[in-house]
Amino acid sequence: MRMTQRSSTHQPITLHPPLVRRIRATALLGEALIRYQVSHTLGDRIHLLALASMANTLGALTQQDADVINTALAKPVQQHPGKGE
Repeated sequence: MRMTQRSSTHQPITLHPPLVRRIRATALLGEALIRYQVSHTLGDRIHLLALASMANTLGALTQQDADVINTALAKPVQQHPGKGE
């Protein structure tokens, strides 16, 4: 028995552009935040700051996102001996 699902409108479901922007910003910031929390290197810190700045400029950064990022950035950068960053 084969079953099919039909939509009453027959239109594909699409996301609104602001929502898509927000989802992309969340994914990119999440990746950068995790990377920074693991490495605490200056390069990863700069990358996180740059992404957060762009997301804020585009209006895709919520206050809650900013609070999480600021909390992570409040911890000092660790200098790893032998690494040239």
